[in-house]
Amino acid sequence: MATLDLKVLQSKLADARQEVRNLTVLAMYPDLTAEEAEATRKLERSARAEVKLRIEALKRAKMNSD
Repeated sequence: MATLDLKVLQSKLADARQEVRNLTVLAMYPDLTAEEAEATRKLERSARAEVKLRIEALKRAKMNSD
């Protein structure tokens, strides 16, 4: 069961990292309005925070599985 939990956490971390990449690329589009650019930056910042939290959750899960 612990291995399954770790795989789920790793998968969610990979998804969050992909979201950061996608938002980073989206923010580079020159045709975004000011509002869209601001919203994209906020979403990217939120996604980066999610990545940090998921990394911490994965570390704790690995420590508890040992």
